[in-house]
Formats: sequence, C-alpha cells, structure tokens
Amino acid sequence: MEQSVKAKTAKLTGTGTVLTCFRRLALIFIIAAVLGGCATKSVIPPAEAHARTQETVGNLFKTEPSDRDLFEEALSYLSNQQKEPNYKEARLRLEKLVREHPDGKWTPAAGALIACIQKIAELQNQLRLDKQRAQSDHGKLAREIEGLRDGIRQTEEKYSAELIRLQQENEQLKKDIQQLKNLEIQLEKREKMLR
Repeated sequence: MEQSVKAKTAKLTGTGTVLTCFRRLALIFIIAAVLGGCATKSVIPPAEAHARTQETVGNLFKTEPSDRDLFEEALSYLSNQQKEPNYKEARLRLEKLVREHPDGKWTPAAGALIACIQKIAELQNQLRLDKQRAQSDHGKLAREIEGLRDGIRQTEEKYSAELIRLQQENEQLKKDIQQLKNLEIQLEKREKMLR
C-alpha cells in the first residue's frame, strides 16, 4: 500500500511539475506577445488613430438629448440677451422634442411654446404686411399732398395775377377819377369865366 501511495505521489508531483511548467510557458508567451505588440510599428497614423479613438469614445458615450435638454436648448434660443430671439431654431428644437419624446414631461410645455412661436410668426407677418400697407398709403398720401401743393401754387399764381390786374385797373380808375376831377375843376373855372 505504501508503494502505491508513493507511486501515486510521484506521479502527482510529476504532473504538478508539468502543469507548473505549462503555466510558466503560457505566461512567458503572453508577456512576449504583449511586449511584441508594443514594439511593432502602428499601421494607422497617429493623428488618424487619435481621431478614431475620440470618435469611438464619443459614440460609446453619446446619448440622445433628453426632453429637458431639448426644452432648455430651445429656451436658450428664445432668451438670447445679445440679439433678437431665434424663433426658427427654438421651434426646430421644440418640434424635435415633441417628435422624439411624445410622452415626455416637457412635451405639453413644448407644444404650448410652439403655438406661441407660431402666433408670434403670424403677428410678425401681419406687422410686416401692415408696414408695407402703411408705406404704400404713405406714398399715396405724399403724392396727394404734392398734388394739392401744386394746385395751391397754381391757384395762388392765378389769384396773384388777378390781383395784379385788379390793382392796375384800380390805379387806372384812380387816374381816371383824378382826370375827371381835373376836368370838373376846369369846367367850373370856364363857367365862372363865362358868367
């Protein structure tokens, strides 16, 4: 029995040595492969490799914007402090929110804002049309005023000419009256002389 135990122990120890040897050999191959991979030249140029890495990492962690993100982005287009609000971009973001998140928390508010933006667009269009009409009416009135001014000027010229003619007639009448007075005086003098 002792011999069979010793034989089994010797056999196991030899097998253990072979397993340990295989493990060490496998570990050496793995280390050699890793070191060999580091030592080889890259097939992809470094700039492209960096760009691909960023693109891959970006795609891995890229998520679609939430309904809140889209709503806040739309509000940022509406509350632009430096310049006028960009209603078109805000509306695009809100429509995307409604399309991609139909049951989202911010969807009703987005719908209301879309309606407000639509009303603002209609009012702006109406204002533009009213402004064009006002400019057209202003042009017509300016032409009418100019026509009236021309009419007044012609009337003034006509009355001025008539006034000058009447003044000349008046002067002639004054002269005639004076001549008549002079004649009357002369007639009186003759009558006195003839008496």
